[in-house]
Amino acid sequence: MNASQGSNEGSFLFYTSSSKVSKRTDKPLFFKEAIIFGNGGSANIHYSNEPFSTTSHCIVATQKEENINIKYVYYYLSGNLHLIERGFKGVGLKNISPKYIENLDIPIFPIETQNKIVSVLDKANSIISKRGRSLEILEQFIVDSFLEMFSDPVLNTKKWKLKPLSEVVHKIDAGWSPVCEETPRESSNQFAILKQSAVSKRVFDPSQNKLLPENTVIKKKILAQKNDVLFSRKNTKEMVGSTVYLFEDYEKLLLPDTIFNLRYNSNKISGVYLYFLFNDKNFQKKIQQLRSGAADSMSNISQDKLYKLQIPLPDIKLQNNFENIVLNVNAKKQKIQNSLNELNGLIGSIMQRAFNGQLNFNVDLELEALINEIDLQKKTNDIKEIAGDIAYLQRLIDKLNTQDFSEKIMYDKAKLVAFQLMNESEEKRRVSQEYDEKTKSIRLSLL
Repeated sequence: MNASQGSNEGSFLFYTSSSKVSKRTDKPLFFKEAIIFGNGGSANIHYSNEPFSTTSHCIVATQKEENINIKYVYYYLSGNLHLIERGFKGVGLKNISPKYIENLDIPIFPIETQNKIVSVLDKANSIISKRGRSLEILEQFIVDSFLEMFSDPVLNTKKWKLKPLSEVVHKIDAGWSPVCEETPRESSNQFAILKQSAVSKRVFDPSQNKLLPENTVIKKKILAQKNDVLFSRKNTKEMVGSTVYLFEDYEKLLLPDTIFNLRYNSNKISGVYLYFLFNDKNFQKKIQQLRSGAADSMSNISQDKLYKLQIPLPDIKLQNNFENIVLNVNAKKQKIQNSLNELNGLIGSIMQRAFNGQLNFNVDLELEALINEIDLQKKTNDIKEIAGDIAYLQRLIDKLNTQDFSEKIMYDKAKLVAFQLMNESEEKRRVSQEYDEKTKSIRLSLL
């Protein structure tokens, strides 16, 4: 099938050579559990246990032998994408051959061990998926709040006054584009020039930069700083006009001449409101009408046209209320993201130990994943899974008594679980403290 045959609707997933799965279909071509390899561009891999379809730029692998858990193979290869990447050959758009994939070496354990590895990784990935979904819900809450408070900025049903951007943006600074290294900087102590990709996704990505060569004389020092609104004035047809807001401070990141810094008057407009306004899907179309240039690949928006852009201007107090909502939600998102980063580190460790044959299949890893979910800011957490399993409880006690934790934060979370368990009502209590004569110390014990 061709990629054009995929749509936004359908009962089944439609895989292309992309790492993102965004298309669907009502005509499945494959019905068995399978691994799907993208065959074009860069290495990517997917797993499916439901009917699906693919383009001709995919390679589909199904189970050949009964003693192989195909999801185990998927987990191994997804954790070692470099093995697949090596197989991409050719000039221009590179491809990988089915023969190369067939000849990949994979450590094969007894099927019972494979199944246990899959079970552990499934549980860890389930937690990661829930965290990712929480981030999506918070993102949507902000968008919904914007529309509820201000209405659609193009339809303007709340009849806000329309003003040219020049009334709230007193100056537009453009950066400078010198010859730079091809690699990003290694430290915030080094000067670097931002790439267009730092703003193209409409969320600021400071890692997208090019190192400024040493001893370069800086001719135009326009820095990216907290509370700035940055605007992509020259980009592809789809990306021109991309806007980001800087919620944090950054050091020595210089703007190129293709990115504007919109110097707004905070007494008249909130930078956060301006950011969400410019990234509203309907208002984006209005901004893109300002572009000029013969080549669609590099459209341009001039300062003059941008200054004249008519924008809805609600009361500044309402804008500031929205900004506070965004900042509060972002704080929650950061906590979830930190947890997500920890979980990704955990699953990476699990995969490394599992596929090196170093994974001891007791309850350690599953308990570690559950402990990692504990929020130290809460006095009471949901610990039903730990409290309801004797194996988890005993291992928790053993680890606390020996302080067998690789990180202090995990030890602190485990202690919080223990305190909560000891504070249960008498009929529910499973954990207590006792004095150990041998070690002359207080130890936890299982009731």
